[in-house]
Amino acid sequence: MESERVCSRCGTINRADAKYCEICAVPLDAATESGAQFVEDDLALRHVDPNNRVELDRFERWDEAELACGLLRFNNIACELSPMPLPGLPADIILWVSQRRCRTRMGTARRRRARSFQKEG
Repeated sequence: MESERVCSRCGTINRADAKYCEICAVPLDAATESGAQFVEDDLALRHVDPNNRVELDRFERWDEAELACGLLRFNNIACELSPMPLPGLPADIILWVSQRRCRTRMGTARRRRARSFQKEG
């Protein structure tokens, strides 16, 4: 038995063999199938080598740290969070990224900043 397909526009559940949504007639493309790949499924984006990582930021709240890490992963930048602190104890949640990746991004930012100063001056 095949799974049903959900329209990404209106949320209507359609038959598995439907090519178009029954309500809004939008094509049901392959990206909306249940087998679609999510960023969280890629294990390479969830792990950073402990020997080659850089602390990018510290957070007091777990949800803020997960949001920042999620945005990095969405842009194909691997990141890792420190373990969740014990409730009631003061601790920061650390966000790590690859040292190589961080140097590449920092170099790009420096070059952009230098170009903007050259244009102004």
